Amino acid sequence: MRTFLILVILVAPIIAYLILNRGETLRFETTADPKQVIMNALSILGAKRRWTTLSQSDNAANFSYHKKPNGLVALILLCFLVVPGIVYIVLARKKESASVMVTEPTGSGMTIVQIVSNGWRGKSAGRSLRTQIGTATGTAAALTAE
Repeated sequence: MRTFLILVILVAPIIAYLILNRGETLRFETTADPKQVIMNALSILGAKRRWTTLSQSDNAANFSYHKKPNGLVALILLCFLVVPGIVYIVLARKKESASVMVTEPTGSGMTIVQIVSNGWRGKSAGRSLRTQIGTATGTAAALTAE
């Protein structure tokens, strides 16, 4: 039992690192026009989550995020659990980027949004934007059928 617990303490942070370190490309449709999508992205990423806006246009925006690890958390983890402490420091120091790209509305009136990120913070922000302005898959087909 003790060996299993030690194995879990050593392996779980490494697995968490591999999962959280992966990027993601997220695509969804919305009825909002491109300028509204970009403004919502600026609101979510720039204001609420404190990302730095690198560039912005009517159809795209690029963001960057860098924050240092909390020293107290890192010290406690390193004192008691070395491997999770190292994984925390590596994940917390990572610089992340996110790009939001928007196409003009198609014949169905739907705007396609694509968000590309290289880490877990970008994934979370992209999913938050999708929740706020995205529509259900197949909505465009239902609108054109009517």
